[in-house]
Amino acid sequence: FKVQPNPGSKQTIFLWCLNHNGGFYKGDEVKVCSKEEGFLGSYYEAKILYPFNNNSLYRMKYKNIIEEEDQTWPLVEIVSTDEVRPMPPPATITRATQVFHYLDRLDAFDNDGWW
Repeated sequence: FKVQPNPGSKQTIFLWCLNHNGGFYKGDEVKVCSKEEGFLGSYYEAKILYPFNNNSLYRMKYKNIIEEEDQTWPLVEIVSTDEVRPMPPPATITRATQVFHYLDRLDAFDNDGWW
């Protein structure tokens, strides 16, 4: 859902909610936070293959990261709930949203991930 921070403001803030049981479903597209040195804080797109352990762990298949041994297959791994966040809603590009200001916070896509 979305809220407007101040009455009359044209800025919109999006808030994301998890499903009713506090987790994600099989097939959900998500972003996974890397905890590896050199990649800490970056997020990578993935799909939930299945949740287990009462939605505290997820088996995921990455969209842009491949297996080290067989580079024709996407990487599949198990991650904990604290490493997963929902995908943001599709961006609507308008003249007003193309403006950035000094010290604005944003994500940038680089090296197959969001930083």
